[in-house]
Amino acid sequence: MNETKKTDWILFLASGCGLGVLPKVPGTWGSLGALPLWFLLAWVSNGWYLLLVLLLSGFAIWIADEAGKLFGVVDSPVIVIDEIVGLMLALVGVPLTFGNALAAFVIFRFFDIIKPFPANWCEENLPGGLGVIADDLVAGVMTWVVMQLFFV
Repeated sequence: MNETKKTDWILFLASGCGLGVLPKVPGTWGSLGALPLWFLLAWVSNGWYLLLVLLLSGFAIWIADEAGKLFGVVDSPVIVIDEIVGLMLALVGVPLTFGNALAAFVIFRFFDIIKPFPANWCEENLPGGLGVIADDLVAGVMTWVVMQLFFV
C-alpha cells in the first residue's frame, strides 16, 4: 500500500469513517458511531463482544497515534475513534434497547466531557494514542458501572 493510501485510511478510521469532520461536536458524532456497531454485534456473546472491543481498542491506539502524528496534534478533535471504542466498552452486556442506547450515550458523553479521575490522568500522562484512547475507555468503564447499577 502506498503512503498516500495508508494516510487516507488512517485519517478515515481515526475520524470514525468521517464522523469527526462533521460540524460543531465531533466527539458527540463519534460517540453516535458506536451505536450501529453495538447493534451489529448484539448477536455475539458478551465474552466475544468484549474481546472484539478490546481488539478494536488496541487497533484504535495505533490509529490514533498515527493520526496524531499526521495532524501534528496528539488528540485532534477530528480523531473520534476513541469515543467509538469508549462507548462500545460501556455497552458490554447491556441489553439492546433504545432506552439503554440513549442512557449509555448521555452518561458516556458526560464522563467523556468532564473527565473525572482517572480519565483525566490518562489523558494528561499517557503518551500519544494510548492517552487518546485510555481516557475514553475509563469513561466507558464508568458508564458501564452506572448502566449496571441503574439500567440493566
